[in-house]
Amino acid sequence: MIKSLLVYTVFFGILFLIVQFSQEAMLNNSEILLRYKTWDTNLFFAVASLIICVHFKLFSQIKNLQPQLGFIYLPTLFIKGALFYFAFKDSVFNLGDLNMAERLNLLIPLLSFLGLEVFFVVKIINKKVT
Repeated sequence: MIKSLLVYTVFFGILFLIVQFSQEAMLNNSEILLRYKTWDTNLFFAVASLIICVHFKLFSQIKNLQPQLGFIYLPTLFIKGALFYFAFKDSVFNLGDLNMAERLNLLIPLLSFLGLEVFFVVKIINKKVT
């Protein structure tokens, strides 16, 4: 159990560093200025996905919840979206229209962390089903 939690933390940490530094390099090379901080949004995506994976690992240890894990995962996307809105209401959502660079710098990290999150959640669900 502790090994799994450490693996999740390491993988999300590595993905965070890859996403953050590749974004910074790309933005510096193209001289694009964003009106929000990528560090904060990327950190939110990494920590939120890590928390979801840790909770699913803990939930998978409870016999009564094992058949329901897939259904428990569904609302996490909406909860994460709502938390993102409330956390970044002033810094991202009050900007008005986002340009394409700003949109991509939100979407690409979101999809990257979501992909890793889904990978780990599927592994947890499949491990308990079989």
